[in-house]
Parts: sequence; structure tokens; C-alpha cells
Amino acid sequence: MRLVDFLHDDIDVSDPEARDPEFIERVARPAFDVLRGYFRAEVDGLENVPRSGPFIIVGNHNGGPLLPDVWALAGLWWTVLGCERPVYAMVHDAALGMPGLRSFLVKIGGLRASRANAEKVLARGASLLVYPGGELDALKSFWRRDRVDFRGHTGFLELAMTHGVPIVPVVNVGGHEVYLTVFSSERLARWTGLAQLTRVKTLPVTVGLPWGVWATGFVPYLPFPAKFRYRVGAPIRLGHDPERARDRYEVVRAYNDVTRRMQAMLDGLRRRRPAPARRLPPLSAPRPTDSSTRDRAPAVASRA
Repeated sequence: MRLVDFLHDDIDVSDPEARDPEFIERVARPAFDVLRGYFRAEVDGLENVPRSGPFIIVGNHNGGPLLPDVWALAGLWWTVLGCERPVYAMVHDAALGMPGLRSFLVKIGGLRASRANAEKVLARGASLLVYPGGELDALKSFWRRDRVDFRGHTGFLELAMTHGVPIVPVVNVGGHEVYLTVFSSERLARWTGLAQLTRVKTLPVTVGLPWGVWATGFVPYLPFPAKFRYRVGAPIRLGHDPERARDRYEVVRAYNDVTRRMQAMLDGLRRRRPAPARRLPPLSAPRPTDSSTRDRAPAVASRA
């Protein structure tokens, strides 16, 4: 693999055929194994990963823009499932807009985040990795690092119901301790024009290496060697019911159930950490919607 190959911008970011298992085996997997060692990554619950058939992996998101929690998870996934079995990930336009990084991401299974591309993956019988909280989750403040907050996005649930595939919840602690985000402001992103220019809807101020203090989520950094722990939960099966996927009441009820389960997983994983990492109390998940009346279900976004 030549360096110049990474600089081509003509790769189709919506083509699943661009995934390259040989590249993953020869280049990406060894590199990600090094990252797994650096972060001393551990995982519980690998027995919950389905060994056949498609599924949707849903996780909490950390450490933007480098997203080291994603790379360590990808290395673990390839170890369990192998590089030949196709798993794709929805990727933000901001990452796909970077020459070199775009080619790398697409070769390892990244696709532009869209409902059409997600549908395409599941229709092929492949599995899908989504982070419903998106960049707002990845760039959240340090004080909110142990909260599952998908910002009301329910697209992954609608996909699961429509295609009849299970949701595999995965939570991570440590991924947001590779630096310290003092605060993250959606208002500043709007005022500065950053949100409109880049589609990144928050502007964080971060303390870390090597710059000391910096703003925006586009500055590369040297991550602290935080210890990563992952937990894979039991598959959540919502059934094959396209009609239910169009029922907002049912979708919101499923959203509350999934986020509540994942928050419990995250709280349990956090309690296992050494005492210094647990000094700040966790924030609880959003209160589940009262399912007794249809008109009390909150309005939520429908992005994957």
C-alpha cells in the first residue's frame, strides 16, 4: 500500500464494495492492535456477539476527532469475527472530507452516514456500527462522559424493526479520558458559523497533549493512555415489524428501553474501575417515557 493511494479522493463513500478485507488484515488490524495495547483495552461479553446473520452494533461515542475508542473496538471486532465478515460503520461527513483519512475509513468499512447507506448494508446481510449520539456525544464535556445520550435519535431502532435484525449494545468507559473537555457548546458552534460550515454542531474547549488548551473538535492530539473497558450486552430483539417502525409511540418506547439498559451497563462498568476514576458521580440516563399514554411520548429525531 503506497502513501499516494491514500490521497485519492475519487473513492465512493457510499459503496460497500470499497471495503477491502486484505487491507484490513495487512494494515488496519495490526495498527489497531497496537492501539489496543496502548489503551490496555479489555472487553466483557464477547459471547453475546451473534456469530451469524446481520445485526446493528450501537455504542456510546468518545474522544473526537481521533475517536480512539472506535479503533480499539474495531480491532476487537476483527479478532472475534474475522476480517472477511463484513461490518460497516456510519461516518460523519467531517471525517470523510479529509484527504487520506477518507480512503482509509472507506477501505475498513466506513460509509457516509445516511439512512440509504444503512439500508444498503443491512440488505446485503452485513452488520452495521452506529453511534446515534454522533459528534455531540463524541465531543461532550468530561463531566458528562459516563452518560448514554443519543440525543433522541431513533433511526437505528427503525432500521432494526424494519429489517428484523437484533441490536447489540456496546458501552465503553475510558474513551473520553484521553483528554479533558472543559465544556462543549452548541451555541458557540452556531454563533461562530462552525455548525453551518462543517455540520459539527458543537464547539468544545479541551485540555490535553500536546497543545495544552485548544478549541473545536478538529485538532489532532496525543491521547492520554487511559484504560479502555468495553461491555457487550445481550442482543436486543425487537422483531421484524416494519409497521411498528412507523409507530412513533412504539419507537420511543423502544428508545427509552435501550438507553436505560445501556446506562445500566455503563454504570456497572464504571463501578468496576479503580477508585480515582469513580470520584465523580455518574449522570443517570434520561427518564423513560411513561408508556401509559400515547400522547405523552416525546418528539425525537429519527436519524441513525
